[in-house]
Amino acid sequence: MIKRGVCRTGAIWLILLLLAGLSLSGCSASKDLWARVFGSSSGQSDEAAVEADADLALQAQSRLDADDYADAATLYQQLKDQYPQSPYAPVAQLRLGDAYYLNSKYVEAYGAYDSFVGRNPLNEAVPYALYQKGMCWFQRVNGIDRDQTPTTNAINDFVYLIEVYPDSPYSNMARARVEEAMNSLAGHEFYVGEYYFKRKEYAAAMRRFRGLVKAYPDSGYHPRAFEYMAKYQDMLAKGDIEAGNQRPSEYDSPFTITESSSGFPF
Repeated sequence: MIKRGVCRTGAIWLILLLLAGLSLSGCSASKDLWARVFGSSSGQSDEAAVEADADLALQAQSRLDADDYADAATLYQQLKDQYPQSPYAPVAQLRLGDAYYLNSKYVEAYGAYDSFVGRNPLNEAVPYALYQKGMCWFQRVNGIDRDQTPTTNAINDFVYLIEVYPDSPYSNMARARVEEAMNSLAGHEFYVGEYYFKRKEYAAAMRRFRGLVKAYPDSGYHPRAFEYMAKYQDMLAKGDIEAGNQRPSEYDSPFTITESSSGFPF
């Protein structure tokens, strides 16, 4: 499992920009920096408001840097709500997701990242936000003996990122996460297959093991599945079990195995 602080590294360019803003002379200069990166405001002329939104952005980042994720989220939300036309609003949406993510509030974080992508489809931070969406699911994977819905959802989000932004460094990170997630799915198939085998439900067990070998040939569970398949064939050959006397069971994997399920398009 990846450490929760992964978005700190992934979003380092955002932090550097904020630090650059702090080093400039005054809030208006800081605001000009963010305007160049995230776009101009829509003609807001109130100088007090201009300084207020810049100050609020810096306060929120300060709380995030201090690991005060709850207060940071509150300040970013306040900035978004009170100054929706501010050039700081897009980064507030993105960093709101980071504040939630670092606080293990993955449902809320996912919503914030998704909103950022929807409202800023051409922003250079979109690949990062897409990666973090996948990580919000990835962090909720609890083991091979649990429901694999978070695993498959993480794969879907990572694959989308890879397909749309194949050259992004975040796509390279996503490829590694897909491999881990696929191995988790393979582990789940092995876990269930082994459970059936121990219950002497060999037909169900063989369906799981064959499905695992077909869909996840490069997983760490591949050799172990073959061991059970070989043991089954040996039991048949010795007459310890009869092929026609096995308890039938349908293959009910949450990951559908088809002829084209040899991998993902990357």
